[in-house]
Amino acid sequence: MDAMDSRKITIEEVKKIAQMSKLNIEGDEEKFSQLLSQTLEYIKILDELDTSKVSETFQVTGLTNVYQDGSQKVTLSREDALKNVKEIIRNLVATKGVFDRE
Repeated sequence: MDAMDSRKITIEEVKKIAQMSKLNIEGDEEKFSQLLSQTLEYIKILDELDTSKVSETFQVTGLTNVYQDGSQKVTLSREDALKNVKEIIRNLVATKGVFDRE
């Protein structure tokens, strides 16, 4: 058993995770420390599985191009698509950033 096997998520780590996630957990840090630690302990069970013969995958359905069958035609020219856009930069639709919003 290495040090990570019984590692507890500290209250300081919980605070940092909450801050990065912009979550207010004030007063519940100890509870989340315990919950996250228990979750990691539970997930360790997966380490017992032999996955050496299982190939990696990013999806399991086998479906590809489920939204297009190749018969679609262009419906709008670029000019028509940009006709009602308020701001265009380098021939693309420009919008306000969605990150760092308050």
